[in-house]
Amino acid sequence: MSYMLHKKTWNQIKNETKKSKTVIVPLGSMEAHGPHNPVGSCYLLAEAVSNSVGEKTNISVTPLIPFGVSDMYQHFPGTITVSSNTLSLYVKEVSNSLIRSGFNKIIFFSAHGGNNIPVLKELALELRETKGVLCPVVHLWGIISQLVKPGLWGENIVPGHGGEPTTSVIQYLFPELVKIDKARHNPLINPIKDFSSLSHDSHKLNNITYTIPLFADEITENSATGNSTKASKEVGRVLYEQLIEHLVDFVTKIDEINV
Repeated sequence: MSYMLHKKTWNQIKNETKKSKTVIVPLGSMEAHGPHNPVGSCYLLAEAVSNSVGEKTNISVTPLIPFGVSDMYQHFPGTITVSSNTLSLYVKEVSNSLIRSGFNKIIFFSAHGGNNIPVLKELALELRETKGVLCPVVHLWGIISQLVKPGLWGENIVPGHGGEPTTSVIQYLFPELVKIDKARHNPLINPIKDFSSLSHDSHKLNNITYTIPLFADEITENSATGNSTKASKEVGRVLYEQLIEHLVDFVTKIDEINV
């Protein structure tokens, strides 16, 4: 496929960067997403989205960087995590190679939020200062969450890690990998006295939210939060198609920028 960087010769890349200096770098993670979703949910989304956008825009896409900073889920089997320093150095050296190849707009498509996004934002600013390049940071699940309309799954269905919208989107893309019969409503455990937990690192006291980092297994028994019992492939299809539409427009506009 013409957009896949690893399937091009160096001559092709040299000639193509005279027309487009934009490249997409997908990043995933390997971490628990409940008893019903594959641990590679972020990996799979990042790869699928990058391929869809690359195919529609003909913007180059690198192979996916599979592992992210997922230390909060490390007690669940299948989670593979690297440190923030490791991820930053790895992506920095990948980016420097792309810059030497002629790219000056490197778009990070990270399906994993967690600590990936802060690492990428800091790196993007460093590369902007030292290399003069532009590095947009796109959190894919974050954009999907913004596309969710109120009441999409009915009343009192709160989105969450491994719940919704994750289950619907992965079920649409990879129905054979989702064990929907194991989807559950997963109320959070409140391990800190007098606090109500909102996530593994956000806890509320007297209507004020405080950051108190914990491991995920301290607030959920099966790694998932929220309610995935209302998940559907149709909802996943709608959200995925909307995501691709937005990202095609975004990437096209970034490609037009003269850096």
